[in-house]
Amino acid sequence: MILTIIAIVMVLFGFVLWKIGKQSYKYDSLEYLGALNFVIGFIGLILFISMIIVEHSTVQRTIIQNKMEYDGLCKRYEIIKSEYEDISKSDVISDITSWNKKVYNTKYWTDNPWTNWFNSREVADNLKYISLD
Repeated sequence: MILTIIAIVMVLFGFVLWKIGKQSYKYDSLEYLGALNFVIGFIGLILFISMIIVEHSTVQRTIIQNKMEYDGLCKRYEIIKSEYEDISKSDVISDITSWNKKVYNTKYWTDNPWTNWFNSREVADNLKYISLD
């Protein structure tokens, strides 16, 4: 959210500086500074809006993929707890640890005011940690 707001402010501030520099011959460098600020802010704004649209348009797909991965890891963990020797216990524990890191990162960046618009709250709320007893 904050990154998007900064980009909007940069666009507006750059436009104002550009107009002031355009109207006065004394402030020629102000015109260039305003134009540069406007362009950087505009590119950032387009990039941020694109990222937000992509993230929020694929929410259901992401939730279903995460659910499948979660269910698979839980099933694998149940297998190693029941003493089957089909799969390596260290691989399962490593995969579960990776999953828990993914869950933590998603929830962290969704709650962070700098980046919360780039992550879907619905996806973060549907993620569950897998406890290693």
